[in-house]
Amino acid sequence: MKTKIVKGLALASLLTVSPLYAADYVIDTKGAHASIEFRISHLGTSWLTGRFNTFEGEFSYDAEKPEASSVKVDIDVTSFDSNHAERDKHIRSGDYLDVAKFPKASFESTSFTPDANGGGVMKGMLTLYGTSKEIAIQLRK
Repeated sequence: MKTKIVKGLALASLLTVSPLYAADYVIDTKGAHASIEFRISHLGTSWLTGRFNTFEGEFSYDAEKPEASSVKVDIDVTSFDSNHAERDKHIRSGDYLDVAKFPKASFESTSFTPDANGGGVMKGMLTLYGTSKEIAIQLRK
């Protein structure tokens, strides 16, 4: 569950990239340009969807040198929202996210390997629940 959530986070942060020139950007978390959403299989019969309402981040993109792209996102894990108050309380508890101990999560890219279709693979360090692990995220244009 945690891995699926974070993969969505990193992808969402890259969706506002403008391919016109090299630049550094701050992710627009106040408007409708960015969101951190997730979809998780629930018992193999339905989907649980939701979002993290509070986050911030930045990214750098250069269309001439896409392999130099980078992203960093910090997430307020206490803002977990699946539109069901009792479930959210349970997910925030020590059984899952333990937001009292670990109120923040983050992703910081370490490399990007573009593909011929305008997507690629972004690798980086995901820190969630007090543990950091390298993950790879397949990006699509």
